[in-house]
This record gives sequence, C-alpha cells and structure tokens, in this order.
Amino acid sequence: MYNIIKLKTVDSTNEWAKKNIEHLSDLDGVIAEEQTSGKGRKTRDWFSPKGGLWLSILIRDFQDGLGALSLLSSVSIADVLEGYDIKVQLKWPNDIMVSSKKLGGILIERINEGFIVGIGLNLNINLLDFPDFLREKVITAREILNSDLKIDGIALKIIKRIEKNREELDRVYARYLGLNQDIGRMVEIQSGGEAIRGRVLGIKIDGSINILSNGQEKSFYSGSLIYI
Repeated sequence: MYNIIKLKTVDSTNEWAKKNIEHLSDLDGVIAEEQTSGKGRKTRDWFSPKGGLWLSILIRDFQDGLGALSLLSSVSIADVLEGYDIKVQLKWPNDIMVSSKKLGGILIERINEGFIVGIGLNLNINLLDFPDFLREKVITAREILNSDLKIDGIALKIIKRIEKNREELDRVYARYLGLNQDIGRMVEIQSGGEAIRGRVLGIKIDGSINILSNGQEKSFYSGSLIYI
C-alpha cells in the first residue's frame, strides 16, 4: 500500500522526492502545505501558496513513456475533480483548464527509478492571493465551488485513480481526446528553439501532438502551445 508523506513548507515536492527516493515505493506521494520554489515546465516558477494541492508521486511501474504518463495523469486528475462537480478541459501537454483558465498543471521528471509526477492544483486559494500578472489567467476550486475541498483526500484519490487508470490506457486515451481542447485549433508551438504555426490534427497515445503547418504534418513530443 502506498503512503503519503505530509510536509509543511518545502522548496519543491519534486526535489524532496528526488532527494529521498530511497525511502519511497511505487505510488508513494509527497504533499506540502506550500512550496517556496515550486517548479513548472522549462524551469518556470510555480506559485504555490497554502491552500493548493502540491503533490509529487513516484511512479516506478510504467513502461509506456513520459508522454503517455502525462495523458494518464491528466485524465486521472480530471476523473477525480469531476467527482466534485469540477469539469475540466485538458490542454497539451500538461495544463488542467476550466473556462479557458488554468486550474493546475503537471510536471513529470524522468529519473533512474522511473518517474516523478508533480501535480499542482489551485484548490482553496483566493484569486486575490495570486500576483497581478497571473490573476486573469488562473482559476481556483474555491472560486468555482464557493467552498473548500479536503486537500489530503484529493491527493489520495488522484493516486488511486492513477493506479487504476494505468491498467486501462486505451480507455484513458479515448477519455483524454474527449477532454482535450486543442484539436482543430490554430496554434503556435514553441519547441526546440523554434516556433511553428499550424492547426492541431490530433494527439497520439504516446503523448505527441500532430500539427499541420504549411501543408506538412509535424509531430512534437514537448513544447509550449499558444492559441492564435
């Protein structure tokens, strides 16, 4: 049975998990009340005050690659939040969206022992607590529900859902496509130092995204997606 380690304040739950990896088993989780140096993709800072879910999960048993794990994690979060009447959309590669605003995100890091899945969700936070430059881009569960959620309970449910969903990847992939908001849209993808504009044709089960740009189909396994 997996464990959840609870911390008060930490620089980053992902970093803590990496430093203490020998004490963690498959599907063990680490949550913190707040992070002082929360990490987003591409070394971006992640605003992580008290009231959010800041969770890292060690995944030892997963052979399908980082991209598929991103889809699996996104769908598992969506499944859990739907139980609280929060209906999300998914934006490639790792954003959890509600009403075109960001409720949360995922940062997956590959390590020798497998993967660490870092999850950040804006749960019991007031919008006024966010810096000005973020306020119009984010949304919180408190704003959606006008009530607070039990953070520890949601963390446990997400871990249980990942455990269940990783045995049903075909179903998870179909669910991801139903929740994804990118397909058919005009976008700019920034990846590997270049910016490509085109229309999203689809997302594959390995987590790659297909873009039709200047009559050519191109696949990307990582990058940042901007709607245009």
